[in-house]
Amino acid sequence: MDKQEKSGRYRKKAREILFRALYTYDIKGGDLFEIVNEHIQDIKDKLSPETLEYVYSIAKGLDDTLDEIDEIIKEHLKDWRLERLGYPERALLRLGTYELVFSEVPDKGRVFMDILDLAKCYLDNEDSIKFINGILSAIYRKYTGEKDENSSSV
Repeated sequence: MDKQEKSGRYRKKAREILFRALYTYDIKGGDLFEIVNEHIQDIKDKLSPETLEYVYSIAKGLDDTLDEIDEIIKEHLKDWRLERLGYPERALLRLGTYELVFSEVPDKGRVFMDILDLAKCYLDNEDSIKFINGILSAIYRKYTGEKDENSSSV
């Protein structure tokens, strides 16, 4: 397994942990770091140091920029309010927006793939998956100035 493949794996696992933590955060509120710790307490010793470092790094970024992230998402919702979105959709959009706009992750295309994989796994709703892809694609185009050829057409 080459280094690129390994980095993709640990980021994918970290994204799933963060998605679940954001979902919980949205439902019950509280401190995002405490929620992350609750989610990983039983598996922490099985996670690689890279995965843990990435989880905490992204959690910090999310915590620092959540209001900005929500404003960016709101700008791209047509005839929808952020509050009307389902918890899983909102969590995936927040995570994807953070990584696409604020993080230094080298492979933005992989972010799209992992977010859409999580959507397929947890939502099982083709319309929600297309909705998430469309919103993230628009955000990516606006904030990077790049065409989102890496986004997946579902």
